[in-house]
Amino acid sequence: MKKQFRKLLKEATVDFGLTPKAIDNLVDIGCEGLEEDASDEEIQERVNTQVRYARMMQGEITRKTRKPQSTEQSEEEGDGEGENKGGAAVPDWFKPFQERMTSLEAENKTLKEEKAKATRESEIAAKAKKLGIPDYLLKRITLADDADVDKELADLRQDLVNHNLMPKEQSYETGTTTEQMKADAQSWAKGLPDA
Repeated sequence: MKKQFRKLLKEATVDFGLTPKAIDNLVDIGCEGLEEDASDEEIQERVNTQVRYARMMQGEITRKTRKPQSTEQSEEEGDGEGENKGGAAVPDWFKPFQERMTSLEAENKTLKEEKAKATRESEIAAKAKKLGIPDYLLKRITLADDADVDKELADLRQDLVNHNLMPKEQSYETGTTTEQMKADAQSWAKGLPDA
């Protein structure tokens, strides 16, 4: 009976392109509950039922293995409710998540840029302080993002020294401590003529 069922099923599904394993599975399913002495009509009826399943299997396999030629789905291929049929591959239910993800990515990018800018500004301030460039001058200059900070600040310091805006040996701002102020006053007083 199984051999006859397999023979009839193979003949009916010869152009479906099903594997022998798939046909064997369909035979096993089709023969369940079928008696060994079943009539030819009963066997043929079960084969016809299995042919419908074989056709659905073949259609599903073809759909899954076919290379997509476009992102649009035809009206018959739509598999979800509320799916956007306007050519977009994104379902309607996913749009709020996608918008939220886009806004979070933009916010993340902005925060990273702000952090990088603050880090660069603190790095510039530390190097300027090391070279003795006053803070009030540092606020007035702008360095390009790709500029060599050390070179630019060294050039600025040299310009200040060349134009006598800063003494050569100065390494920090003067007048920040009372001891420095007293030392400056004493050196100024010694420079006065005796009266």
